[in-house]
Amino acid sequence: MRFCKIVLLLVVVCAGVAGWRTASAGGERPVPSKPTAPFSPSNARTEDGKLIPVEQFFSAARCLNCHQDTHEGWSQSLHRNAAREPFYRESADILLGTRGIEFTRHCESCHTPVALFSGALVSAADGMQKTAPFTPLDHEGVTCSVCHSITDARLDGTGSFTIRRPALLANEDGSPIFGDFSDEQILADVPAHKRAVMRPLLRSPEFCSTCHKVDAPPSLNGYKHIRGFSAYDEWQQSGASHESLLTFYRRPERADCRDCHMPRIGSANDRSAKQGKIASHHFPGANTAAPLFYDQKAQVELTQSFLQTDVVEVDIFAVRRVSTGELIAPLAGNQPLALRPGEEITAEVVVSNRNAAHTFPPEVRDLYEAWVEFEAIDGAGKRFFHSGFLKPDQTLDESAHVYKQIILDEMGRHITRHQIWTTNIKAYDNTIFPGRSDVARFRLRIADCGLRNDCSLTLRARVNYRRLNQEYTNYVLRQQKRELRLPVVRMAEATARLAVAESPDMPKRGTAAAITPDWKRWNDYGIGLLEQAQYGAAAEAFRQASVLHPQDANLLVNVAIAEMRTERFGPELEQFRKAEELLNRALENPQSAIRNPQSEGRARFYLALVWRAQGKLREAAEALTPLARAYPRDREVQRQFAQTLYSLGRLTEARTGFEAVIGIDPTDFLAWQFLAPLYAGEGRSQEAERAQALYFQWRDDPRAESIAARFFAAHPQWADERIGSHTHDQHSARRPVLAGFHAAPEK
Repeated sequence: MRFCKIVLLLVVVCAGVAGWRTASAGGERPVPSKPTAPFSPSNARTEDGKLIPVEQFFSAARCLNCHQDTHEGWSQSLHRNAAREPFYRESADILLGTRGIEFTRHCESCHTPVALFSGALVSAADGMQKTAPFTPLDHEGVTCSVCHSITDARLDGTGSFTIRRPALLANEDGSPIFGDFSDEQILADVPAHKRAVMRPLLRSPEFCSTCHKVDAPPSLNGYKHIRGFSAYDEWQQSGASHESLLTFYRRPERADCRDCHMPRIGSANDRSAKQGKIASHHFPGANTAAPLFYDQKAQVELTQSFLQTDVVEVDIFAVRRVSTGELIAPLAGNQPLALRPGEEITAEVVVSNRNAAHTFPPEVRDLYEAWVEFEAIDGAGKRFFHSGFLKPDQTLDESAHVYKQIILDEMGRHITRHQIWTTNIKAYDNTIFPGRSDVARFRLRIADCGLRNDCSLTLRARVNYRRLNQEYTNYVLRQQKRELRLPVVRMAEATARLAVAESPDMPKRGTAAAITPDWKRWNDYGIGLLEQAQYGAAAEAFRQASVLHPQDANLLVNVAIAEMRTERFGPELEQFRKAEELLNRALENPQSAIRNPQSEGRARFYLALVWRAQGKLREAAEALTPLARAYPRDREVQRQFAQTLYSLGRLTEARTGFEAVIGIDPTDFLAWQFLAPLYAGEGRSQEAERAQALYFQWRDDPRAESIAARFFAAHPQWADERIGSHTHDQHSARRPVLAGFHAAPEK
């Protein structure tokens, strides 16, 4: 009876959703009232809730004597440039000019925290600064005494941290000792200095999440929580964290933000050096624009080098005959092909996010520009096909295969100035998650290279990255009255040379040149197909990988995943039976010399989902129980375990499972959806109301589909890109950046 009551309550919640959707539809949303709390609409706070006068923050120069190398790195970093760099400033100033300075607290909590906490971001009054810089420390952006004074980190999004007044020394109980002590006094009690500025929190990825997980709250946008990028959540679910069971690739050792973005580097001029090394405060990442603007050439070169260090991989994996659909794969370095003059082929290029533990490209994908450049060259050296080139005005070929995001306002207009406070949905988001792949396709006609009999054909693919699209770059530089050319970084490149002939008797394979083994190339190809919902082809690719590398049971699991996704809920559940057989084979794999706990656990997880689909709920729950214990930080394991318990009517245990999901990610709206009726069923009405409210607030915009449809109806040239498996050719639609009348207005 109690379970029936819970189900009824869940139905009521869903009915409420439908009603809210109807009530919210149509029209531009109202501008929220100006915030009155000192730090709102930021999530940031101080320990005592009071302002911290600007003079109580130490300048970075105060740290220079003892930390010369750290200071040198930080002085060129994006953290230092965060408040002043014009590519950020232009967007923040739109918010200031259209909504008022109080609303900029949301952005400035991460970019200009001293201005936020010192109370500088209030409506212009006597002597108050109306435009940036707001304080004497703004040119230092995220300065030393900000990061090293943070005492708590939360996972709620943008600026979810607590800070206290900066201190250079602390008592043994951790309580701060305030005052501007001399270097001699600090060196006389180094442990007290470490207690003041080096809490364990600073070494955790959760610390970085406070500004690298983005949310636009209702107090900013007047509507609901709109979740943005989250490099933290992407890392947490990747093979780098070792917290997730379900990744395609798992790194040998756990790695977090610091391993990539604060690597250990040599140091001869820093008292914090250990064995001659310090953690780099250059924070190498992907921003070439800000250091170039400030003529910080060493930082630009460091960033370019960082981006070219096996972050992504590109592979010209296959060609497909357009006339017959025959796939010729995997291509070797020099591949003889029996192709005829005049024949059309499609080159299938696999781009893999190999070593970024977050999406590629990361974070502000509405402004970043990453794309695949592809060209075909005949035996005479003539290029007869080129996609993804830069035009003379430096704008990108408008039919290129791009990795970017299009965000829309509530009227379906393209947001081009990163006005996240007006965002409703993503109309398009072609990004590659960590350890996953994408397949880009390019169709060309062999006759284009002037063939008669035999010739060679060279295919070349590159993954290029530019910090900002040219339209936004031009806009900002006009405002600044500056001229700069942002560098295009070639992050990966691959070449395939094909010997083309009419003879059908030519050998199928040539000289292997790929460094990546063929089984892994097939696996990456399968992952890309899976991401594009090409499930049958993905299953076949994974089978090929498994044949080539039978020792890896994970490859059989991948086949099973693809088979499961082809199931269309027919009464026979044939695909689930296929998946069950594959998963059992993976668990019994006789060729695995050493059992891999992650591989075995992954197989058992998907086997549990198969059993649940077959109605074997108890067997599914028994299989998931040890996995939930072994992987307490895998949100999907916890979610599926909780949903299985829910289906069994084990409601208290199910509630505990969904609470575990919330502990990993407090913005997980699916968990809140289940928790609302579960709390209600236990008579916990206040918690049920809160859970229901959080579900409504954190879920995706219920109007998203209709808003996106409005955009694609107005701009049909983007329609092909919306389909995961699409092909680029000489006649592909041009997709210009939608500026001016077509873009969202500044408001």
